[in-house]
Amino acid sequence: MELLALVGLEDKVHDYPANLSGGQKQRVAIARALASDPEILLCDEATSALDPATTKSILQLLKSINKKLNLTILLITHEMEVIKIICDQVAVIDGGKLIETGTVEQIFTSPKEALTKHFIQSSLHAELPAIYQERLKESGNPIVQIYLAEHHNQISVIKHLHEHYHIDVAIISAQIDYVGSIKFGILNLELIGDAERIVDGLSYLKSNYSQTEIIGYV
Repeated sequence: MELLALVGLEDKVHDYPANLSGGQKQRVAIARALASDPEILLCDEATSALDPATTKSILQLLKSINKKLNLTILLITHEMEVIKIICDQVAVIDGGKLIETGTVEQIFTSPKEALTKHFIQSSLHAELPAIYQERLKESGNPIVQIYLAEHHNQISVIKHLHEHYHIDVAIISAQIDYVGSIKFGILNLELIGDAERIVDGLSYLKSNYSQTEIIGYV
């Protein structure tokens, strides 16, 4: 009964599995795993077949178990939203190989690998809009993608480029989100101005923002 209470199923003690919802069955699986008093709880795609509301409740349960039992949880998932809600440390695996590790803040604000960047861009819907993708060419005004960390301010980026380098900036998209209490985001900017000044502005961006990349020209 103690474990059933922990996972919020004390009122389902006499119910048959067929009468339980998907989320309730997941809670039963968690309780069974905890019965052996493990040092690590392995959750493999624990929310993949659940609706958004049930996913949220299961993640809240796992966070509660983590704190109450001081239990390490190893969560395997391909859902970036799940990582944002529950994780402290992240390891990115591609084709069975470990390609990147770091804290959640490091991974979301300063990703190193292309696959990691793709996952984050997808979770923020920060891909370059189709109208810009159709206009891409080999030279012209650069489109710059910048990853913002907690201490960065998107307005100050634009203001600094304009005031110090006389570069006009067109905001293509700006996506801001949170990992717990940590704010992060991705800016896609078109830089407009003299070629030499743009080179200097890009040098400033790369020196002050760990993830700055030219993703095309228009």
